[in-house]
Amino acid sequence: MVNLLIADVVEKGINSNIVRSISELGVIDHLYMIVGDVKQIPIYEQYGVCLAREKIVQAIYDIDSFAEMFPIDDALLRHMNPHSTEIMQQQQRYENHPDFYISPTWNDHYTMYMRHLFFWYNYLIDRKITHVYFSAPPHEGYDCIVYHLCRYLHIAVRIENDSILQTRRYVCDDLYDIRSVIGAEYDRLMREYANSDIGDIPLEEETARTFEEWASLEPDKMKPWYMRMDPFKRRLRARHGETNIIRLWRGLLGPDHEQYGFGPGFFLACIRKTPQIFGMIPIAIRHMRVSYPILIRSRRLNRFYDSLAQEPLPGEKYIYFPLHYQPEATSNPMGGDMYADQIVPLNILSHALPTGVKIYVKSHPEQLSTMRSEEYYLDMLKIPNVRLMKLTCSTFDLMKGAVAVSTLTGTALWECQFFGIPAIAFGYSLKNLAPLTYAVRTVEDCRKALADIMSKPKQDKLKELKIYTKALHNTSYEDSEKETELPGIFREFLTGDKAGNRA
Repeated sequence: MVNLLIADVVEKGINSNIVRSISELGVIDHLYMIVGDVKQIPIYEQYGVCLAREKIVQAIYDIDSFAEMFPIDDALLRHMNPHSTEIMQQQQRYENHPDFYISPTWNDHYTMYMRHLFFWYNYLIDRKITHVYFSAPPHEGYDCIVYHLCRYLHIAVRIENDSILQTRRYVCDDLYDIRSVIGAEYDRLMREYANSDIGDIPLEEETARTFEEWASLEPDKMKPWYMRMDPFKRRLRARHGETNIIRLWRGLLGPDHEQYGFGPGFFLACIRKTPQIFGMIPIAIRHMRVSYPILIRSRRLNRFYDSLAQEPLPGEKYIYFPLHYQPEATSNPMGGDMYADQIVPLNILSHALPTGVKIYVKSHPEQLSTMRSEEYYLDMLKIPNVRLMKLTCSTFDLMKGAVAVSTLTGTALWECQFFGIPAIAFGYSLKNLAPLTYAVRTVEDCRKALADIMSKPKQDKLKELKIYTKALHNTSYEDSEKETELPGIFREFLTGDKAGNRA
């Protein structure tokens, strides 16, 4: 018996074509789907049972259909308790949602957590779920509960995640076991190219272009796509909804303009979509009511941060610690346990510092007031040897001048290695196995890493970085090709049969 739950499906991700291909594999007895857009439920209902993500994240559940109610008991609570605070923090991402309200009080988050836990424990048992596929690392509260329940109930899991290569994705069955994703392939390629020159290591065209941008050491080429626009405004729109009516109209009419230009077909589409066009106005107003107060608070908080921050001191030795944007999966859950509170790894790093070395901390340029406060930055400054850097400081200049770069899972852990700067990674990501990475979790781990770093001259690891890039490519798939790649990935997941999967 194979009963599959997919979390979640949406036409911009795991779309109906992919779901149809999965259902046509002929191995699934029952298919259950969490649908990311409630308007798209009719598209997916023909393939299986659908649950609306919008209701799930608010912990709005119907439990009347369960044949039997299984209570939450001591064994389950002992399994979940180490993750409970982390999961309730994940729920905070919906406190300022543009389309519904979630109370910010601890009691209400606890109530939501327990509702999630009770429902999903019973749902997985009642529906006899055998396999769960996550379209992203579980980081929204309810899905992280499902992930840990799968561990408890011995349900098979697969998780999609973004590769370091920006247009590619990989799959894994354990959020924290990075070696099983890429380790064997990297080791194989290191042996294969041990005696080769760097120019003799072939890369696929798009991957080769990306590697050349990293190796150029030019910040404008190295920075990821999402940093090539105003990151603060981009994040505000992405998190709390679009408020610009012109951009909303462009999103609605963009496909028609792409098809017809400004021809008659476009104007007919405008007439046909007139109710939707006018319907965008209250949407923009609703989003504005949510996002404008956050914009004001965020700007105020950034001004406060900059009042505490300073420029680097010439000649001072330091570890560069760029803060993560939060809330996001890169820190919770990928930071591991409560390391998403970045004061935790900063304290560990501070206690491991050699004499005369400081920690330069810089806030993320996209950071909003969510999960931040003036007190948070003040608490950071109470940590010995921590200095806050001005938001105008170049992250690449800070990187190049550092003894090492440290953070949870951030892109800086990878970029710094092209400058020959070691990385100290507290979290769990593909950067952990890169040539100049030291994966740490404790003060003793940090001391050993820093002792090794301080004893070595600056290292050129460009060849190893190219081999690692090739391993990243070989263990991932192109996101634009997901309709052809994912059915094979699902086949292997559900049956163990690799037929039809990528080479």
